Amino acid sequence: MKYYKILLIILFFFPFITMAEECDMSKITITSVAQKSIEGNTKVISEPTFKDRNINLDLKMYEVGDSVTYDMIIKNESEEDYMIDENTFKTDSDYIEYTLKTNDDSNVVKAKSSKDLTLIVEYKKEVEKDKLTNNRFNASNNLKLSLNTNTNEQPLDVITTDNIKESDAPKMVNNPVTSVKNNKLIIIFLITVVTIIILTKYNKKKYNKYMVILLSILLIPTVYAICKVDIEVESIIEIEKLPKLYDTIAQLSSEDNACVTKYDGEVTDQVGQTVTASNVYFDNCIDKRNVMFGGFCWQVIRTTETKGTKMMYNGEPIDGKCQSNRNDQTGIVENNTTSVNLNNNYKYASAFKYNKEDNSFELLNSFDSTWGNDTYEMLLGKFTCLSDNIKCETIYEVNDYVDDEKAKVLSYSLSPTNYSQIGRSSIGSSTNSPAFFGYMYNDTYKILYEDNLFWNSYYKYSSDYTYNEATKKYTLDGEIKSYRIGSSGMDDASDFPYTCMSTNSSCDSLVYIIFQWQPYTIYVRLTNGESQLDVLEKTLFSSNVNKYNSNIKGILESWYEQNLLDFDDKIEKNVYCNSREISVKNGWGSIVRRSNLICNNSTDQFSVNNQTAKLKYSIGLSTYSEMFNLSDNSLRKTNNIFLTMSPGFISEDYMYMNTIDAQGRLSSTFSGGLRPMISIKEENVIKSGSGSETDPWIIE
Repeated sequence: MKYYKILLIILFFFPFITMAEECDMSKITITSVAQKSIEGNTKVISEPTFKDRNINLDLKMYEVGDSVTYDMIIKNESEEDYMIDENTFKTDSDYIEYTLKTNDDSNVVKAKSSKDLTLIVEYKKEVEKDKLTNNRFNASNNLKLSLNTNTNEQPLDVITTDNIKESDAPKMVNNPVTSVKNNKLIIIFLITVVTIIILTKYNKKKYNKYMVILLSILLIPTVYAICKVDIEVESIIEIEKLPKLYDTIAQLSSEDNACVTKYDGEVTDQVGQTVTASNVYFDNCIDKRNVMFGGFCWQVIRTTETKGTKMMYNGEPIDGKCQSNRNDQTGIVENNTTSVNLNNNYKYASAFKYNKEDNSFELLNSFDSTWGNDTYEMLLGKFTCLSDNIKCETIYEVNDYVDDEKAKVLSYSLSPTNYSQIGRSSIGSSTNSPAFFGYMYNDTYKILYEDNLFWNSYYKYSSDYTYNEATKKYTLDGEIKSYRIGSSGMDDASDFPYTCMSTNSSCDSLVYIIFQWQPYTIYVRLTNGESQLDVLEKTLFSSNVNKYNSNIKGILESWYEQNLLDFDDKIEKNVYCNSREISVKNGWGSIVRRSNLICNNSTDQFSVNNQTAKLKYSIGLSTYSEMFNLSDNSLRKTNNIFLTMSPGFISEDYMYMNTIDAQGRLSSTFSGGLRPMISIKEENVIKSGSGSETDPWIIE
């Protein structure tokens, strides 16, 4: 009996001694883990570390889609083939996905060889707001990747923590295929079988049958014994939710001594509806208003009702900073308006690009045309080199019709301009019509001049008039006076603005005097029963008023196309308000200066979505009301005059736009620097920075 017991003991422990010899874990090691690439805004807190069969990762992620890819190598120094058991590589994390790929579509690590793997760690699902603590979430995980000597080889496509199914688990086989191990198992098997036969045949004692059963059971670990080695991956991952620009500005308004102020009042939203503002804040902070977006510096002005953020151009950065002591930059600068002959075949285009390196312009999508009675309307507002070339150092904008051969053109060159501007221009091609208050305008109603009234001649003037539809004649009415052009002539025509420009009291066309300083007179001529108010309405508010681009609109849209088109999906389709509104209806009128954000007229609500005030791209200028609500000259000061989009007032024949002077004060003039305004969408987040000039908020 004792021999049987000794034999049983040997047989029981021999498989495990054998397996222990074969499963030497030290023969499986990680020999390399190297960062291959980073997607999104992921920060690697420390380089990956590894030792034996342990890997440590330390990362910080911000947005869904952030990821890191590592190249890693597993070395197998044993005599056995090992299979990667993908079913073991998983985690309970809802937010981080771990993907493992092999470079040869095989999941076997061959004996005496190495295996190249790719490990991808990705922020897959956004952490819910209620799970964040101080805008952070710890998504650390400990994972195991098991290797075993079961080598029923299957292609290894992708291993993730979410897509592993029961059916994907490796299929077990009865015997490992490696020769060394197979031989040993065969020897064990044969010894066991022989022992069972001997016990059964030569020993009739009753308890031997129990030994037979026991030995049979011992065959199971012998046959199914598989070496298993675990590789552990410890990942320390902090998820930090990046703040949205809108949320940051809104939060600043609630702080003690807040510099951001909430706007109380009405605002015209993106679809032209006037609503009570609930999400509008003005950024009056000196050191929390600077943004880097699209490769340029911007100054935050205000938020929008849709939680976008309106920002005004503030120059090109230097060393990642947006300081106000930057030097002048090259910009598109208006030169002069001249009348030129266009009855030659020239190249024209709706847009252009420019090269600062050689100060050249290039027409985009150009076409050939010749100025004439049938073509001039199509060519108004277009750009040309005044030749059949598409490149030139001076580019011309066709502004106004002179005759069938000539047009008024405005020339532009690339010249130094203030750091905060993309260039300098006037809003329109002329100053003698209210139409040129328009960001776009229609056919202009001309203001006429008369400087050769006869001295010592008498003219009748009246405070009112009537019009007879039957006779088609105007008749002076109300109080009527006669004035002699001369020393006793009329100095102020405001009370008696109507005249037939003669001593007659009736005429086919009536003159409405805008300004008179003898003998110099500025007026409009009324016909077919129209009044001066009709003229203003046609000029400013008719449904088809927006026909031609102003000088500024063409420049801004060309600049956008060259510099911001790649960022178009991040920019809000907002309304840019021209705000043309006459406040004095019994005279030629002046324009309302608004401190609120209402935009009453649909023809003034410029947007890519408004067919009656259509923008090619969502870019414009700031308005008077936006500048007014900044409340401090220092927030507007650039040491240069720049234009707003708001009309100022009419004086004599001059159309004054609201501007900001060199000291940041609200002012008016007819031309100035161009500081484009855009509105970026709510989802834009601050990747880094504090908002100061030297550390601007970075938005990518």
